[in-house]
Amino acid sequence: MSLENEVVTVVNRTSKPLQATWNGRPYDIPPYPARIALPKIVALAARFQNPIMGVGSPAEDWSRKSEYLVGIVEDKDPIDPIEQTDEVQRWDFRALNGSNFIIERPRGGGYKTEVRQPQKANMQDTAFDKP
Repeated sequence: MSLENEVVTVVNRTSKPLQATWNGRPYDIPPYPARIALPKIVALAARFQNPIMGVGSPAEDWSRKSEYLVGIVEDKDPIDPIEQTDEVQRWDFRALNGSNFIIERPRGGGYKTEVRQPQKANMQDTAFDKP
């Protein structure tokens, strides 16, 4: 079954209404303990658009260690009540200073940069001329 056709149960874990946007359309998610049914693709977008601020690090993002204000019952997400923190950043960058954080080099050696001069448009192209 595709993500657009599968319907799942969504729980807003906070005491305030939340909103998510999918395909330009806003979806309102009522506060805890209400449960609503949404297409799974919309539920995933709602979950990722409503993270708990100041939790985790970039290395843990998009993994099971990340926590969100929206839970999907069928995915066995936590659905117990929780409130948003007062943090203004997505991650807790204080965790990056610890000795247990490992910086991994990107595969392929990282990004390469080069400087190019702008080129003039080739106006001599005759690919569309009639024979």
